[in-house]
Amino acid sequence: MKLKAVRRVSEGWILTIALTLVTLGTLLVFSSSAVMTASSPDFRNDPYFFLKRQLIYLCVGLIAMMMARKVDLLRYRWLTSLPFTLCSLTLLAAVLAVGPEINGAQRWILLGPFQFQPAELAKLAMIFYLADALERRRDRVTSFGRLVPALAIFGATMLLVELEPDLGTGLVIAAVFMGMLFVAGARVEHLGGMAIAGVLAVCAMILAKPYRMQRLATFLDPMADTQDSGYQLFQSLLALASGGIWGQGLGESHQKYNYLPEMHTDFIFAILGEELGLLGGLAVLTLFLCFLYKGFKVAVNCRRPYLRLLAVGVTFQISFQAIMNVAVVSGAIPSTGIPLPFISYGGTSLLFSLLNIGILLNIADYNKRQLAFRDRPQKERRRMRRGSTLSSSNEETIGSVSKGDWEKRAAGNRLKSGSSGNLPRPPIEPGLADSPGRLRRRAEALAARGHRHRVS
Repeated sequence: MKLKAVRRVSEGWILTIALTLVTLGTLLVFSSSAVMTASSPDFRNDPYFFLKRQLIYLCVGLIAMMMARKVDLLRYRWLTSLPFTLCSLTLLAAVLAVGPEINGAQRWILLGPFQFQPAELAKLAMIFYLADALERRRDRVTSFGRLVPALAIFGATMLLVELEPDLGTGLVIAAVFMGMLFVAGARVEHLGGMAIAGVLAVCAMILAKPYRMQRLATFLDPMADTQDSGYQLFQSLLALASGGIWGQGLGESHQKYNYLPEMHTDFIFAILGEELGLLGGLAVLTLFLCFLYKGFKVAVNCRRPYLRLLAVGVTFQISFQAIMNVAVVSGAIPSTGIPLPFISYGGTSLLFSLLNIGILLNIADYNKRQLAFRDRPQKERRRMRRGSTLSSSNEETIGSVSKGDWEKRAAGNRLKSGSSGNLPRPPIEPGLADSPGRLRRRAEALAARGHRHRVS
């Protein structure tokens, strides 16, 4: 890839997309929740209840994003791999022991007036662990036996997430796991076997929970019972249909008047479609697709396999979760209860979404530093040259930087006139080339000296 093409991949696009989605999400959280909180004593009849909390989460998330952008990911790689993963598994186990049950699920740990969802931490921990493990085994990733440790960590994470239960988060983790294996070079046969095993496991999870069977039946026929099991999906489709092409206008939704459950969290895209219409929904989807493209461009331009896998993981996780949420709201897949990144209300989700952006910006900055090194003046680069290669502790591989041009310039007059060779002649002391007799006498003296040594 040419350097000019690489330079056009700017982290400014990623940051602009993220901040645009966050700004839109903050407006939609207020629009969708103001009526509900103003009319409920549970929220102290405060129409700004969720808005104020979302702004607090936003400030914390922006600070986390800036810190993640500045930290040395390579220096702390040892800490963000297995120790980070074990910490996330411990929190997933702790939430089952001390977490309160909300709507039939134990997914949160109470921290005063706020809630923390360890499953969001588990998503990021899995990405860090896989990036480290797959990079260390990149030459042997085609061997299934080398994937067993990663499969063990993945299985433990999936088991704890399922016990909450949180099938939606489990599906996101599984998709990121498969995607990173594919990018790392795993064999298609192994991935196919894992996919079949995963489908069977999901079927078993659905059969084990009656409410999941009900969701599947609702998905197959959403109009069968619009007042009970199919009520939420029916109201979501009604909101999307009511928006039309142009939408009702920001703040003019009718479904937010306590018609659509979870309108400010999992089903906020339905409110978006009603207020901003088809064009607004397509604009949001376009932003997520642009983010997917720019994130993968950052990964492609990264020379470090570890950082490349990190960029792929965080980009794919956000994009896949967004597409999955939109599919649920539009009735394309059964309901899984997963938020829309950057837009849905939820402190932990917003925090880790912005943290992922910080990591991606960090990798983009690393790429810029590598480009800046390539663009240094030739004299400055030559001081750092080792033989005919350029090596650095910041680069995973050592690549040739010499094509013979600089040797020709350095050789100067020592090249044969009219010769088309690419290599310079051996250096000759000044003056010797002008005196063939001196060269002959020098050669004879060396030969005689060697003969005397052999005789002695």
